[in-house]
Amino acid sequence: MPIDLRAQLRAALHQPVREGGPVARVESVTELDDLSALGGHWFQSQYGPGYVVESIYEGAHTHGSIALHRALGVDAATLAGQVRDPRLADVAPSDFLYIDTETTGLGGAGSLVFLAGAARFDGSVLRLRQYLLPSPQYERGLLGGLAEDIAAAGALVSYNGKSFDLPMLESRYILSRQEPVLRKLPHLDLLHPNRRLFRGAFDSHRLVRMEVELLEFEREDDCPSAEVPQRYFRFQRSGDPTPILPVLRHNAWDVLSLVALSAHLAGVCEGEGLPLQAGRAAEYAGDVSRARVYYAEALDGQINRGARIEVLERLARCAARDGDWGAAATWWRALINEPRSRRLTPYVELAKILEHRERDPASAAALMESACEMLERGLLRPGAASSDVGTAAASRRLTRLRRKTGQPKKTCGIR
Repeated sequence: MPIDLRAQLRAALHQPVREGGPVARVESVTELDDLSALGGHWFQSQYGPGYVVESIYEGAHTHGSIALHRALGVDAATLAGQVRDPRLADVAPSDFLYIDTETTGLGGAGSLVFLAGAARFDGSVLRLRQYLLPSPQYERGLLGGLAEDIAAAGALVSYNGKSFDLPMLESRYILSRQEPVLRKLPHLDLLHPNRRLFRGAFDSHRLVRMEVELLEFEREDDCPSAEVPQRYFRFQRSGDPTPILPVLRHNAWDVLSLVALSAHLAGVCEGEGLPLQAGRAAEYAGDVSRARVYYAEALDGQINRGARIEVLERLARCAARDGDWGAAATWWRALINEPRSRRLTPYVELAKILEHRERDPASAAALMESACEMLERGLLRPGAASSDVGTAAASRRLTRLRRKTGQPKKTCGIR
């Protein structure tokens, strides 16, 4: 291609002129009229130039109902229990790197990360860097700049990052011949604990829904996620920054939500007004004694019937894990007597306690005989056929218990 035509194309695309192979660094964004409205600047990484937009948020800034500085006071050990990664417990909250990406597609070698938002506390303020890809030739610079932030961090925080953001970034690092270091850090993916703790509370656990339900934050004039790639392509083709400005704001809100949700999750784990969720969190982290306290509090509160049945079963199982077999038997009996609790499980679990812990096989046999009669009448629901709460297993248990107590054989069937 003739040199003059190459220069004309670069000028049309608002690209710096290559000198000696590498792309020349542009010291000021005002040198490129097409990016001046974005308010960012060019930087030089060891892999080439890149473009970044930086923002600073005071710790007192509220995102919805959560002040950002609350994320600095979280107990990292508590959060570590929600992802079962003990490495996270040793990381100071100020070393958390909150990260979210925008991409040109959902995956594959042709998809690019064109915007990566990364925020970390610097003292009492939160510094947000949004690495933007003006054109594909600057990808190594974007990845290089982001890699410096990752290298300085102690842990990553994302929302669905384990399934999307990290695999996407790793593939781009590999294709750019850079070492992906993301997996070396502990990772708090907020999607999974929030989906687990608030199971049944919401019909969706997408980030924008969690913002409304948990943070009381509602986006105004937000750029829908489906529009994000098209806006980037328009920006690339035209050089006009107008289409990309809403994407920058959208990404910034995503990152701020990560900070606020981290603080909210820590508060939930500490029992701030949501005993059912606090109980689930404590049980998942292995602290069954604490879970029992929260579940008992939830049982005394205003919960629906479905949640009540769940809490009774969790109380029974936590008591058993604590070795408190008397309490476990009490909770299983309460579940048996609970209206609309029509599962075979509490009968089987209580029969196990009666036989093996209370040494009362006769009572266990009588309980299983009652359960089998209810199964035959369609008043109880068995579990999976291959489980110990299936009909066949219940029949075998009844037969064995009756034999153990000197009674004639009797099976458990369904009409």
